Amino acid sequence: MKIKLTVRILAILCLILTAFSAVGVYATWHYAQGDAQSSSVLLKVGLGTLVWDGSEDLPDDVQGENHHTLIQSILDGVTEDNVSIGLNNPDSYISKEINDRSSGWITSTTLGSMDFWERDNIADYFDLETQNLTFVLYFPEGVDDIYYLYTTNVELGGQNSPNIDIGQYVYPVYRTVLQKDSVSGRYEAIRSEIGYAESAYYSNPITGSIFIKYPSFAPNSWRAGNLGTGRQDAVFTYSGQTQTAYLTNDTPTRYYKITATANTTYTVSSTNEKCKISVYSSNNTLVAISGTTPTAQWSATNRQTYYIAISGDASITFTVAQA
Repeated sequence: MKIKLTVRILAILCLILTAFSAVGVYATWHYAQGDAQSSSVLLKVGLGTLVWDGSEDLPDDVQGENHHTLIQSILDGVTEDNVSIGLNNPDSYISKEINDRSSGWITSTTLGSMDFWERDNIADYFDLETQNLTFVLYFPEGVDDIYYLYTTNVELGGQNSPNIDIGQYVYPVYRTVLQKDSVSGRYEAIRSEIGYAESAYYSNPITGSIFIKYPSFAPNSWRAGNLGTGRQDAVFTYSGQTQTAYLTNDTPTRYYKITATANTTYTVSSTNEKCKISVYSSNNTLVAISGTTPTAQWSATNRQTYYIAISGDASITFTVAQA
């Protein structure tokens, strides 16, 4: 750990000179679509498909957004070379990282996939089923038998460029409780819930969020529950975002909000033919609605907030764009 920290600290000196001009590194992992994939990033889950309270509610029907697979990979993932990288191997990268961060001279209680220093190791936990997800693992100080894993499909943004304004809620964020079984000594997922958390910069153990500022969310701000059930709790969105609205019988319509950054034209579109889109102004006037194709367009006024209603299917991927 001391060698590792020394290397990091030396690297900071170089990083300070380039921090404001560096190209952002995103917490989304992209893999080749062909057959030639590196074995170091191909994962198998050692124990097969596991079931726990709330696991059936985790999204898994959109390519790259399988939360269940990511959780199992963090617990019991192995590489194609049969190297165990999960929490249940005390000699794995993630287990050693938790120990180092909990007991080192610079301590931390989180490890996130947006961690600048650890991104190469963390990439091993992702594959084609999970490449569009982001996670933060929270391990409370003084506690070694229960951890909290937060996963989201929201694209948080690159260095110094948060897609979700700092302080706004990131939604959805799923929290999964990982608890060590008192008999077997193995960590198990025991409960998953949907919720939301405040957008924040990731706090790195070495530099905090001063020189290296990657968008994340604050685990201690997480709250269980749904957002987007109406205009009063509409989900924050932005121009350029592609995201998936997950709908249920209780919430057949999901609401999003966007504040115009100029007098311009906005478009909301989807490739899902079942998708229905309606857009309302802040005074609840209908300003756009999709027709025979799932596309709605309107002329927006600078600094005005608009509400986008998405409905029609269990999961709908849509894009918000500015002309």
